[in-house]
Amino acid sequence: MKRTVLKTAFLAASLFIAAPTLAHAAWTKTWVIEWFEPAHIYGAKTGVIDPGTDCPAGTNNSKPEIDWVDVMVKAGYTREEAVWLRDPANPTRSPVNGQNQMAFRGKDRANVYINPTSFPESGNFLPVSGTQAEGINLDGNATTGFVSPAGEKGIDNNFYKALGCWKTYRAPERLSSGALQFNDTMRNGSYTLVVVASGEGKDPMNDPNVTLGIYNSPDKLVKDGAGNISRDYTFRIKPDAKLEAVFKAKSVKGRITSTEAMDEVWMRNPGYDRELQLLKARIDFTMKEDGTLRGYVGGYRPWMPVYVGWVNARGPVIESLTWVSLPDVYYALQRYADYAPTPGGERTHISFALRVDAIPAYVMKPDASTTVAAATSYKAQAPAVVAAVAPASPYRAGGTVDGIVVGRGGAVSQTPDQLRPPAARIAAGTQ
Repeated sequence: MKRTVLKTAFLAASLFIAAPTLAHAAWTKTWVIEWFEPAHIYGAKTGVIDPGTDCPAGTNNSKPEIDWVDVMVKAGYTREEAVWLRDPANPTRSPVNGQNQMAFRGKDRANVYINPTSFPESGNFLPVSGTQAEGINLDGNATTGFVSPAGEKGIDNNFYKALGCWKTYRAPERLSSGALQFNDTMRNGSYTLVVVASGEGKDPMNDPNVTLGIYNSPDKLVKDGAGNISRDYTFRIKPDAKLEAVFKAKSVKGRITSTEAMDEVWMRNPGYDRELQLLKARIDFTMKEDGTLRGYVGGYRPWMPVYVGWVNARGPVIESLTWVSLPDVYYALQRYADYAPTPGGERTHISFALRVDAIPAYVMKPDASTTVAAATSYKAQAPAVVAAVAPASPYRAGGTVDGIVVGRGGAVSQTPDQLRPPAARIAAGTQ
């Protein structure tokens, strides 16, 4: 019903609204994002762990699964304790939440999820070693970075270099486990993003003055009978005081590229951290003959929220399912971070690019009164934001605290007794 009403409103607007309504722009094109994911190149012929041009040694140094018993022994536990910790018969090991005690393997039994430097690198988490990458030249230096598939030099995408050989991100387009998980969430109605481009010239394909905006929408995507996102549906813009990205650009032969870097933009992120901050942000999109839009949003993103997002997703579960020691992810992001917001300061950000696919859609103003006439900011129309009380730990999300799942009443089970095999506990008189 809502779709029908909105589409009717659009048709009425297109028939009866006079030219002054479109005075803000000579032309306007609109889309809805149907898929987006980190811009990574897959270099293998098959499989997510097999060697390829991107990862010559495969993933995790060609060792598919980590021997967690060996890891815990090296961390100072006895082999008997380590075997018991990984034993499905251990009552503290949950088939859903994993084994919380896996966290306490740092120096002096520190929680490695919130103290990653208390645990050494494994040496098995390898970076991308190929020379090719997708993305955007963010710093204007063609002598550094990767080369794009089209041969453009200076592509800055150290996020890909750091994490591109982790099987969570490594796969052909649209097939990595991470991309599938987060795009399924979007495509099933959790959130929607729309794109608006407008210009001042007569030809949208060649215009020196283009503005492109990416906005939230409160309306869900619509699927066809094959499960694909349908074109030409109607979506309202949902003003947000924070999550809005507006870029100054130009178009040449249908390719929309930034004419200046935006100091800071925010948008919804396909990941556990959800909100994506990009500094010195740029775009590189191409308007296709079939009406679709494809390209990149790039910039320098803070790398710590990426790590915290994986920790908060239940550290023991992520480690078991993705065959990685989470401290290795921390070390990799820290090592390849390549941007410091303060000159000479800490490199808290890492170059990054999202690959975006969008399909034609009707995009309307927040009140659904008419279609948008130009890409502009809607932040002023956003409702007032009520300040939230910050959690005690940045590593807290839902029922997870410091990377491990809390029990009833918020208690975190971490007694040394739980690491002791039954025989040792009986001998000690604790069982």
